[in-house]
Amino acid sequence: MTYNRENNMKTFGASLILIILIAAFAVAGFFLFGGEPAEKEDEYPWITSDHAALGGMLDGNYYDGEKNPAGKLSYKIAGEITVGYEDGKGDFKIENSGKNTCLIKVKIVMPDGRVVYETGYIKPNQHINEDILAVIPEIGTHDADAFFEGFDPDTEESLGAAKESIKITVIP
Repeated sequence: MTYNRENNMKTFGASLILIILIAAFAVAGFFLFGGEPAEKEDEYPWITSDHAALGGMLDGNYYDGEKNPAGKLSYKIAGEITVGYEDGKGDFKIENSGKNTCLIKVKIVMPDGRVVYETGYIKPNQHINEDILAVIPEIGTHDADAFFEGFDPDTEESLGAAKESIKITVIP
């Protein structure tokens, strides 16, 4: 048997390419079929969430750490919500943090007392990205107040509310 360095190098190169392809397919399969976290089990299955509520927090993650003590509420909302005049659709970016143990409802009220938006229950580890105003103000930028009311998930009794000042911009 004669030693042929050129053939051995070709065989080695082909083997190396094959190993790299197998590794690439393994990594792709992990991300496509097993690398994503499973959806978190519903914390309060007897409660019906708002129609626009999505699982996870605004960044798509679920919070599994220490919960807030009673009386503390963590939430988020866009500081300015821009909606179209024709459809009232906009990015609200409302979140009930996974740190909370309570349900929340959000109500947006104009200075004249008109309620322009109201949610159903948003559970901990849920958020609302996009939704539609129930009442569309005139075109322009308006001051508004967003009220976050917490509810006990077992009794559905109110635990109190917090207020956040926001802007609503209505575009043509």
